[in-house]
Amino acid sequence: MAYTSLVKKINEQSIIGCMRDGNVHTKQEIARLTKLSFPTVGKIVEELVARKMLVRIGIQEESFGGRKADIYKIHEDFVHMLLLYLQGQSISYWICDALGTVKSSHVKEGEKGQSPFSLIQECVTDMVAADDRIGAIAVGLPGSIYGGKVCRMDGYTDMNGRDVESALAEIAKIPVSVSNNMNLVAMGIAAGKTRLAGGAFPQETTVCIHLADTGPGLGAVVNGKPLYGFSGFQGEVGFMPLCGEKNIQDVAMGGFREAPAGECLGKMIACVCTVLNPSQVICYLEWEQEGLAEEVSHCCRKYLPAYAQPQFIFDRDYKRDYLHGLVTAGEQLLFQ
Repeated sequence: MAYTSLVKKINEQSIIGCMRDGNVHTKQEIARLTKLSFPTVGKIVEELVARKMLVRIGIQEESFGGRKADIYKIHEDFVHMLLLYLQGQSISYWICDALGTVKSSHVKEGEKGQSPFSLIQECVTDMVAADDRIGAIAVGLPGSIYGGKVCRMDGYTDMNGRDVESALAEIAKIPVSVSNNMNLVAMGIAAGKTRLAGGAFPQETTVCIHLADTGPGLGAVVNGKPLYGFSGFQGEVGFMPLCGEKNIQDVAMGGFREAPAGECLGKMIACVCTVLNPSQVICYLEWEQEGLAEEVSHCCRKYLPAYAQPQFIFDRDYKRDYLHGLVTAGEQLLFQ
């Protein structure tokens, strides 16, 4: 019985995965795309319709003989996702449907002296109470995260050591995923939700660098897949000791008074390139300094041979790419 249930679950996930393209499909098309038998597809599709995950929207206009087939599509609003991220003392959050389409967006500022976790908790509690269709929550944080637990977040001392994922899951009573901000950006890119130069999806190795008032962070897609470490430390480039006795994070949090921001980031990226050899480096520079992009790319190229120099991209929208990663994390909770 357990084996039969597992097979049915796998078949169901295969059908839902097929329908997540947002297009309409007949049962025959689903059977062909999933390589499942027509009777199996027919039974599961009807069950999903009864559960309101799929909806029958009519019949196929064209027919090559015989009875015209019913057509189905995923019911986008059968479940919603709450996606949010913390930056500074504010929360940006979105309600999305099952296909990742944004239904509403909000920003919530913390009150004076309010802890970041309290702000996140308040947002989750309010939104879950307001929308009973929310079935998954994905959270992004600017720190080292492992298994939903904060290992370290500079500038957010009350978050260090806190199991945010478990705490929020207990509050909301639904699945929750908590991840590092740049890992989420990499997830969105690897999932094909982010198009890069020329409208293409990245298939090789791409590195994403973010610099804000909390210091630098990195996310990486290696051979088309997001890079993960064993303890949540991947991407913590601020620990690189490239500034004398201080690491890059120390210098960044000190306002780059001891070393120029362009030089620090350029050397950092050059070091990353010697290990990962990325074809593209996406830089989200939220540090206000004129000419910083040119300084970063110039410094990096000074240390790398011509054949190893990546393409630099400075015009990406960090908030949009971050959202793509949160959508990916939310969909994993809903469908996998």
